[in-house]
Amino acid sequence: MRAAFETLLRLSGIVAACLLSAPMWSRGFYATSLLFVCLGVLCAASLVAAQVRITQRLKRHEPSIVRPLDREKLRNRALLDHAPVPLLIQQVDGTLHAANRAARRLFMTDGVLREPPTFLIDALKNDTSAAGKRLIRLSSKDGASRVYALSVGKGGGVGGIVAYLALTDVEAGLNAAEAQALRDLLQVLSHEIMNSLTPIVSLSATVEDLFAEQTDLKKNQDEIEAQILEALSTIRHRAEGLDRFVRGYRELARLPEPSLKLTDLGALVREIAKLFNARWAASVTLDVVMSPGRIMARLDAVQMEQALVNLLNNGAEAALGQSVARVQLSVEVTNDAIFISIRDNGSGIDMALRERIFEPFVSFKPGGNGIGLPLARQIIQGHGGNLVLKSSDERSYWATTFEVRL
Repeated sequence: MRAAFETLLRLSGIVAACLLSAPMWSRGFYATSLLFVCLGVLCAASLVAAQVRITQRLKRHEPSIVRPLDREKLRNRALLDHAPVPLLIQQVDGTLHAANRAARRLFMTDGVLREPPTFLIDALKNDTSAAGKRLIRLSSKDGASRVYALSVGKGGGVGGIVAYLALTDVEAGLNAAEAQALRDLLQVLSHEIMNSLTPIVSLSATVEDLFAEQTDLKKNQDEIEAQILEALSTIRHRAEGLDRFVRGYRELARLPEPSLKLTDLGALVREIAKLFNARWAASVTLDVVMSPGRIMARLDAVQMEQALVNLLNNGAEAALGQSVARVQLSVEVTNDAIFISIRDNGSGIDMALRERIFEPFVSFKPGGNGIGLPLARQIIQGHGGNLVLKSSDERSYWATTFEVRL
């Protein structure tokens, strides 16, 4: 009320000065007129100053009570909460904490995982420093289960964190891959089985007809028997091929998990060379190239021997057509990987077939069953490695190179 009264008083002074100064000036009271003008200016200045003070009083100057470090933490927490991947951290005391909203929702906790799943504890115990991944299945709060890829990383104790865990939802990708694999498998099975069953059915009908015609005197008995024997021979051949196909499929499907042990790679290569030379020494020369020093690797020696022998046998068969057939087995060690190369000086492989040669039961050589390369790749992938067909330089002595990376 007081502020309003003072404002009204100042406005009245300004109005009075404006109304009285002009008449006084016209009547010759110059001093009085100037006095009223000065009074009006003072009232106006006072009014402006009062308004400025009120405006400044209305402004609220609140210093931030959040320190820059705390502000950074809040920003990071907001970013983590918006991440769709459930993130967990392990503190130095061994407890697991949900680091973002997705993890809290998945494990139905506000922070600490009171009873963490066994697979999380096992993953941390086995290896907290590797960036390896494993697939696990988790049930959400609505009862549905999904497959996640678990990644474990080392925290180093910074901020009291010794390990990071990330769970990436891969359910949709796995379902699509499984459906595609099933379609491919059915296509291979139907193709191979029909290739064998069609001539078996046809020839069986022919044999039946020939037996029925034996009573026909116009038909020569010896000719009928020859046709029957030929048909039965073909039926047997196709049935044996179908049997080999089923056995090969069973071999691929029943490949056990590798039993990884620390293995001297040099000793393994020498054993493989003995096996190769026992079969091919008379017709194919094997060159072995090893990096200097002892090479130790964690692998299943029996499975790896089988994979490399398959690759060497394929190389030997490809090189047989050359005047001097040669195959090379080389082992090279780098800072982060081991490379095993199998080379041959045969006629080479069309690079357009780079991926098709690894399809089960697909073979581009006479008499091939299409098992060796898929089995070798499956073994090597089971070791966390990869097997690829490398492109060859036209000037190179070697026509084909298969590279194993471990």
